[in-house]
Amino acid sequence: MRIFLTGLGVIIIIAYGVFGAMLMSNWAVAAASQVPIATAIADIQAANQPYSTTPGIIFAILGTLLALGWGALMLFRKSPLPAWAGVSLWAAIIMLGTPAYFFASFSNMMSVGDTYYDWNSEAAFALEAPLYIASGIAVLLLLGTFITVMTKAKAAARKPLVA
Repeated sequence: MRIFLTGLGVIIIIAYGVFGAMLMSNWAVAAASQVPIATAIADIQAANQPYSTTPGIIFAILGTLLALGWGALMLFRKSPLPAWAGVSLWAAIIMLGTPAYFFASFSNMMSVGDTYYDWNSEAAFALEAPLYIASGIAVLLLLGTFITVMTKAKAAARKPLVA
């Protein structure tokens, strides 16, 4: 079961990274500009605004490296991490994906806003919403994990020792 859940966790982190990369490099730019991506890129460059796919590529690569590192940590240690620690690390990676995505995509989205006076930021946000929702769920999972661990530790500390 640990191998299956670790594999699933790795796949989810990689999917998050690739989805974010596609959003910041293509889909959100096209949605916000309301024109095909090739036209949007040409218009952005004609307006002397920066556009780059590099942040998206880096986002996907870092997501993949974090996923593989987390998976290796979960499976290949001599003494495996407790389940709560593994879940907490996984949730922290997903949780921190939102601020990383926001800052990595900021330049391209601002270029769209500077190029098109009538750009549709809501359309881009609608596409980005799954990333924000996933990170929000990860925050709740992380808090729930810590509350559970602390509650169990406190309960264990209160148990009287039997002589």
